[in-house]
Amino acid sequence: MGSTGMPGSAAVSWSGDGGSAEAEMADVQRRTATGAAVAAVLALLAAGCSTAAGGSGGGSDSGSGRGDAVSAPGMDVGTRIDHALPADILHLPLTDQDGRPTSLAAFKNKVLVVSDIMTLCAETCPLDTANVVQTAQRVEADHAGSDVEFLSITIDPARDTPAQLAAYRRLYSPPPADWQTLTGSPAVVQKLWKYFGVWYQKVPQGKPPAKNWRTGQTLTYDLNHSDEIFFIDGRGHERFVIDGAGHVQPGTVLPPTVRNYLDSEGVNNLEHPDSSSWTVPEGLQTVGWLLGRPLPTGQKSS
Repeated sequence: MGSTGMPGSAAVSWSGDGGSAEAEMADVQRRTATGAAVAAVLALLAAGCSTAAGGSGGGSDSGSGRGDAVSAPGMDVGTRIDHALPADILHLPLTDQDGRPTSLAAFKNKVLVVSDIMTLCAETCPLDTANVVQTAQRVEADHAGSDVEFLSITIDPARDTPAQLAAYRRLYSPPPADWQTLTGSPAVVQKLWKYFGVWYQKVPQGKPPAKNWRTGQTLTYDLNHSDEIFFIDGRGHERFVIDGAGHVQPGTVLPPTVRNYLDSEGVNNLEHPDSSSWTVPEGLQTVGWLLGRPLPTGQKSS
Protein backbone atom coordinates (compact mmCIF):
# COMPACT_ATOMS: atom_id res chain seq x y z
CA MET A 1 0.00 0.00 0.00
CA GLY A 2 1.34 3.39 -0.99
CA SER A 3 0.86 7.00 0.01
CA THR A 4 -2.58 8.49 -0.30
CA GLY A 5 -1.22 11.60 -2.01
CA MET A 6 -2.49 14.06 0.58
CA PRO A 7 -2.30 17.79 -0.27
CA GLY A 8 1.15 19.23 0.16
CA SER A 9 2.96 15.89 0.27
CA ALA A 10 6.41 15.96 -1.24
CA ALA A 11 6.16 12.62 -2.99
CA VAL A 12 3.78 9.81 -3.78
CA SER A 13 4.50 6.12 -4.23
CA TRP A 14 2.40 3.14 -5.21
CA SER A 15 3.02 -0.53 -4.63
CA GLY A 16 0.88 -3.68 -4.77
CA ASP A 17 1.10 -4.50 -8.49
CA GLY A 18 -1.97 -6.65 -7.86
CA GLY A 19 -11.52 8.45 -40.11
CA SER A 20 -7.96 8.49 -41.56
CA ALA A 21 -4.92 9.75 -39.75
CA GLU A 22 -4.88 12.90 -41.89
CA ALA A 23 -8.53 13.64 -41.21
CA GLU A 24 -8.15 13.08 -37.50
CA MET A 25 -5.05 15.27 -37.35
CA ALA A 26 -6.93 18.01 -39.19
CA ASP A 27 -9.71 17.71 -36.62
CA VAL A 28 -7.18 18.10 -33.78
CA GLN A 29 -5.74 21.20 -35.44
CA ARG A 30 -9.21 22.65 -36.03
CA ARG A 31 -10.24 22.18 -32.42
CA THR A 32 -6.97 23.58 -31.11
CA ALA A 33 -7.19 26.67 -33.30
CA THR A 34 -10.85 27.22 -32.41
CA GLY A 35 -10.22 26.75 -28.73
CA ALA A 36 -7.29 29.16 -28.74
CA ALA A 37 -9.37 31.81 -30.50
CA VAL A 38 -12.24 31.40 -28.05
CA ALA A 39 -9.82 31.51 -25.12
CA ALA A 40 -8.32 34.77 -26.36
CA VAL A 41 -11.75 36.41 -26.66
CA LEU A 42 -12.81 35.14 -23.25
CA ALA A 43 -9.63 36.44 -21.68
CA LEU A 44 -10.34 39.93 -23.04
CA LEU A 45 -13.94 39.82 -21.87
CA ALA A 46 -12.93 38.55 -18.45
CA ALA A 47 -10.72 41.58 -17.88
CA GLY A 48 -13.78 43.82 -17.95
CA CYS A 49 -16.46 41.51 -16.63
CA SER A 50 -14.92 39.38 -13.89
CA THR A 51 -15.93 41.67 -11.04
CA ALA A 52 -19.50 42.05 -12.22
CA ALA A 53 -19.79 38.31 -12.77
CA GLY A 54 -18.65 37.56 -9.23
CA GLY A 55 -15.44 35.76 -10.18
CA SER A 56 -14.11 33.77 -13.07
CA GLY A 57 -17.45 32.31 -14.02
CA GLY A 58 -16.14 28.78 -13.63
CA GLY A 59 -17.74 27.48 -10.47
CA SER A 60 -20.77 29.75 -10.60
CA ASP A 61 -22.09 28.15 -13.79
CA SER A 62 -20.66 24.66 -13.44
CA GLY A 63 -23.70 23.08 -11.92
CA SER A 64 -22.51 23.06 -8.32
CA GLY A 65 -22.00 26.74 -7.56
CA ARG A 66 -20.77 26.09 -4.03
CA GLY A 67 -18.12 27.97 -2.08
CA ASP A 68 -15.93 30.88 -3.04
CA ALA A 69 -15.17 31.80 -6.63
CA VAL A 70 -11.91 30.39 -7.94
CA SER A 71 -9.79 31.95 -10.66
CA ALA A 72 -9.80 30.10 -13.94
CA PRO A 73 -6.50 28.48 -14.94
CA GLY A 74 -4.44 30.63 -17.27
CA MET A 75 -3.83 30.26 -20.98
CA ASP A 76 -0.33 29.03 -20.13
CA VAL A 77 -1.99 25.94 -18.62
CA GLY A 78 -4.50 25.09 -21.33
CA THR A 79 -7.41 26.25 -23.45
CA ARG A 80 -10.61 27.61 -21.92
CA ILE A 81 -13.76 26.83 -23.91
CA ASP A 82 -17.48 26.29 -23.35
CA HIS A 83 -19.04 23.64 -25.60
CA ALA A 84 -22.10 21.61 -24.65
CA LEU A 85 -21.42 17.95 -25.37
CA PRO A 86 -23.90 16.54 -27.92
CA ALA A 87 -26.37 13.96 -26.66
CA ASP A 88 -24.92 11.25 -28.89
CA ILE A 89 -21.49 11.74 -27.29
CA LEU A 90 -22.87 11.86 -23.75
CA HIS A 91 -24.77 8.61 -24.29
CA LEU A 92 -22.10 6.59 -26.10
CA PRO A 93 -22.09 3.11 -24.50
CA LEU A 94 -18.93 2.53 -22.48
CA THR A 95 -17.82 -0.26 -20.15
CA ASP A 96 -15.92 0.16 -16.90
CA GLN A 97 -13.11 -1.97 -15.49
CA ASP A 98 -15.64 -4.24 -13.77
CA GLY A 99 -17.54 -4.93 -16.97
CA ARG A 100 -20.46 -2.66 -16.04
CA PRO A 101 -22.12 -0.51 -18.74
CA THR A 102 -21.84 3.24 -18.32
CA SER A 103 -21.58 6.49 -20.28
CA LEU A 104 -20.56 10.11 -19.77
CA ALA A 105 -24.24 10.89 -19.14
CA ALA A 106 -24.19 8.50 -16.17
CA PHE A 107 -22.09 11.08 -14.30
CA LYS A 108 -24.57 13.93 -14.73
CA ASN A 109 -24.04 16.90 -12.40
CA LYS A 110 -20.44 15.88 -11.68
CA VAL A 111 -17.27 17.56 -12.84
CA LEU A 112 -15.53 15.10 -15.16
CA VAL A 113 -11.80 14.86 -15.81
CA VAL A 114 -11.44 12.76 -18.97
CA SER A 115 -8.08 11.47 -20.20
CA ASP A 116 -7.04 9.21 -23.05
CA ILE A 117 -4.95 6.19 -22.06
CA MET A 118 -3.41 3.01 -23.39
CA THR A 119 -2.36 0.53 -20.72
CA LEU A 120 0.46 -0.76 -22.96
CA CYS A 121 1.93 2.71 -23.59
CA ALA A 122 5.54 3.00 -22.50
CA GLU A 123 6.18 6.71 -23.09
CA THR A 124 3.52 9.18 -21.90
CA CYS A 125 0.34 7.47 -20.64
CA PRO A 126 1.96 6.28 -17.39
CA LEU A 127 2.88 9.89 -16.56
CA ASP A 128 -0.61 11.18 -17.33
CA THR A 129 -2.11 8.39 -15.25
CA ALA A 130 0.18 9.11 -12.30
CA ASN A 131 -0.96 12.74 -12.31
CA VAL A 132 -4.62 11.82 -12.78
CA VAL A 133 -4.46 9.41 -9.84
CA GLN A 134 -2.70 11.92 -7.58
CA THR A 135 -5.25 14.60 -8.51
CA ALA A 136 -8.11 12.20 -7.80
CA GLN A 137 -6.60 11.23 -4.45
CA ARG A 138 -6.30 14.86 -3.39
CA VAL A 139 -9.86 15.64 -4.49
CA GLU A 140 -11.05 12.62 -2.52
CA ALA A 141 -9.02 13.68 0.53
CA ASP A 142 -10.71 17.10 0.35
CA HIS A 143 -14.11 15.36 0.54
CA ALA A 144 -15.01 16.48 -2.97
CA GLY A 145 -14.88 13.01 -4.52
CA SER A 146 -18.67 12.75 -4.70
CA ASP A 147 -18.74 15.81 -6.97
CA VAL A 148 -15.93 14.79 -9.33
CA GLU A 149 -15.20 11.74 -11.46
CA PHE A 150 -11.90 10.95 -13.19
CA LEU A 151 -12.40 8.88 -16.33
CA SER A 152 -9.40 7.35 -18.10
CA ILE A 153 -10.76 6.06 -21.41
CA THR A 154 -8.71 3.82 -23.67
CA ILE A 155 -7.66 4.48 -27.24
CA ASP A 156 -6.86 0.76 -27.62
CA PRO A 157 -10.11 -1.17 -27.07
CA ALA A 158 -8.80 -4.34 -28.75
CA ARG A 159 -6.27 -4.89 -25.96
CA ASP A 160 -7.67 -2.77 -23.14
CA THR A 161 -10.40 -5.16 -22.07
CA PRO A 162 -12.14 -4.70 -18.71
CA ALA A 163 -9.75 -7.28 -17.23
CA GLN A 164 -6.73 -5.37 -18.53
CA LEU A 165 -8.12 -2.06 -17.25
CA ALA A 166 -8.93 -3.55 -13.85
CA ALA A 167 -5.37 -4.85 -13.52
CA TYR A 168 -3.99 -1.45 -14.60
CA ARG A 169 -6.12 0.31 -12.01
CA ARG A 170 -4.94 -2.08 -9.26
CA LEU A 171 -1.33 -1.13 -9.97
CA TYR A 172 -2.09 2.23 -8.33
CA SER A 173 -2.96 0.62 -5.01
CA PRO A 174 -5.18 1.70 -3.42
CA PRO A 175 -6.96 3.22 -6.45
CA PRO A 176 -9.11 6.25 -5.60
CA ALA A 177 -12.85 5.57 -5.68
CA ASP A 178 -13.44 8.57 -7.94
CA TRP A 179 -11.17 7.18 -10.70
CA GLN A 180 -12.59 4.83 -13.32
CA THR A 181 -10.97 3.17 -16.35
CA LEU A 182 -13.28 2.72 -19.34
CA THR A 183 -13.41 1.05 -22.73
CA GLY A 184 -15.96 0.52 -25.50
CA SER A 185 -16.32 -0.99 -28.93
CA PRO A 186 -13.78 0.18 -31.53
CA ALA A 187 -16.50 2.22 -33.26
CA VAL A 188 -17.57 3.90 -30.01
CA VAL A 189 -14.00 4.69 -28.96
CA GLN A 190 -13.21 6.12 -32.38
CA LYS A 191 -16.33 8.32 -32.35
CA LEU A 192 -15.64 9.56 -28.82
CA TRP A 193 -12.02 10.52 -29.43
CA LYS A 194 -12.71 11.96 -32.88
CA TYR A 195 -15.18 14.34 -31.25
CA PHE A 196 -12.71 15.41 -28.57
CA GLY A 197 -9.87 15.74 -31.09
CA VAL A 198 -7.60 13.02 -29.74
CA TRP A 199 -5.42 11.68 -32.54
CA TYR A 200 -4.14 8.11 -32.64
CA GLN A 201 -2.76 5.82 -35.34
CA LYS A 202 -1.75 2.18 -35.42
CA VAL A 203 1.94 1.70 -36.25
CA PRO A 204 4.27 -1.34 -36.39
CA GLN A 205 5.54 -2.66 -33.09
CA GLY A 206 9.18 -1.87 -32.37
CA LYS A 207 11.95 -4.45 -32.38
CA PRO A 208 12.40 -6.36 -30.28
CA PRO A 209 8.63 -6.32 -29.67
CA ALA A 210 7.39 -5.47 -26.20
CA LYS A 211 5.14 -7.79 -24.22
CA ASN A 212 1.90 -7.18 -22.37
CA TRP A 213 2.98 -6.59 -18.74
CA ARG A 214 -0.10 -8.53 -17.51
CA THR A 215 -0.31 -11.52 -19.84
CA GLY A 216 3.22 -11.76 -21.22
CA GLN A 217 1.80 -11.87 -24.75
CA THR A 218 4.05 -10.39 -27.46
CA LEU A 219 2.62 -7.19 -28.88
CA THR A 220 1.97 -7.02 -32.62
CA TYR A 221 1.33 -3.27 -33.01
CA ASP A 222 1.74 0.05 -31.26
CA LEU A 223 -0.29 3.27 -31.27
CA ASN A 224 1.05 6.77 -31.77
CA HIS A 225 -1.28 9.26 -30.10
CA SER A 226 -1.77 12.72 -28.70
CA ASP A 227 -2.21 13.37 -24.97
CA GLU A 228 -5.01 15.56 -23.63
CA ILE A 229 -6.97 16.07 -20.43
CA PHE A 230 -10.55 17.32 -20.81
CA PHE A 231 -12.51 19.02 -18.03
CA ILE A 232 -16.32 18.87 -18.26
CA ASP A 233 -18.61 20.76 -15.89
CA GLY A 234 -21.78 19.53 -14.19
CA ARG A 235 -23.94 20.79 -17.06
CA GLY A 236 -22.15 18.55 -19.55
CA HIS A 237 -20.12 21.41 -21.07
CA GLU A 238 -16.50 20.94 -22.08
CA ARG A 239 -14.75 23.81 -20.29
CA PHE A 240 -10.98 23.32 -20.35
CA VAL A 241 -8.41 21.29 -22.26
CA ILE A 242 -4.81 20.59 -21.28
CA ASP A 243 -2.45 19.25 -23.95
CA GLY A 244 0.67 17.25 -23.24
CA ALA A 245 1.84 14.49 -20.95
CA GLY A 246 1.99 14.79 -17.18
CA HIS A 247 4.87 16.45 -15.33
CA VAL A 248 5.20 13.94 -12.51
CA GLN A 249 6.02 15.50 -9.16
CA PRO A 250 9.69 14.99 -8.22
CA GLY A 251 10.05 12.13 -5.80
CA THR A 252 6.95 10.32 -7.03
CA VAL A 253 7.54 6.57 -7.17
CA LEU A 254 5.58 4.94 -9.96
CA PRO A 255 4.17 1.44 -9.43
CA PRO A 256 7.06 -0.97 -10.09
CA THR A 257 5.32 -2.63 -13.05
CA VAL A 258 4.63 0.76 -14.65
CA ARG A 259 8.15 2.08 -13.99
CA ASN A 260 9.76 -1.05 -15.41
CA TYR A 261 7.56 -0.90 -18.51
CA LEU A 262 8.79 2.56 -19.52
CA ASP A 263 11.06 2.60 -22.55
CA SER A 264 13.97 5.02 -22.95
CA GLU A 265 11.65 7.78 -24.18
CA GLY A 266 9.34 7.22 -21.23
CA VAL A 267 12.20 7.40 -18.75
CA ASN A 268 13.36 10.65 -20.36
CA ASN A 269 9.82 12.07 -20.15
CA LEU A 270 9.72 11.13 -16.47
CA GLU A 271 13.11 12.55 -15.56
CA HIS A 272 13.16 15.54 -17.94
CA PRO A 273 9.59 16.76 -18.54
CA ASP A 274 9.22 19.52 -21.12
CA SER A 275 7.45 22.84 -20.68
CA SER A 276 4.16 21.55 -22.10
CA SER A 277 3.75 18.96 -19.35
CA TRP A 278 0.88 19.50 -16.91
CA THR A 279 1.09 19.27 -13.13
CA VAL A 280 -1.17 18.05 -10.34
CA PRO A 281 -1.64 21.60 -8.93
CA GLU A 282 -2.83 22.74 -12.38
CA GLY A 283 -5.33 19.89 -12.46
CA LEU A 284 -6.55 20.75 -8.95
CA GLN A 285 -6.93 24.42 -9.84
CA THR A 286 -9.05 23.54 -12.85
CA VAL A 287 -11.26 21.16 -10.87
CA GLY A 288 -11.65 23.75 -8.10
CA TRP A 289 -12.62 26.39 -10.66
CA LEU A 290 -15.41 24.17 -11.97
CA LEU A 291 -16.55 23.24 -8.47
CA GLY A 292 -16.63 26.90 -7.48
CA ARG A 293 -14.37 26.43 -4.48
CA PRO A 294 -10.61 26.17 -4.03
CA LEU A 295 -8.87 22.85 -3.56
CA PRO A 296 -5.51 22.65 -1.75
CA THR A 297 -2.77 22.35 -4.36
CA GLY A 298 0.22 22.06 -2.08
CA GLN A 299 1.71 25.20 -3.63
CA LYS A 300 2.16 28.61 -2.06
CA SER A 301 0.29 31.48 -3.64
CA SER A 302 2.47 33.85 -5.61
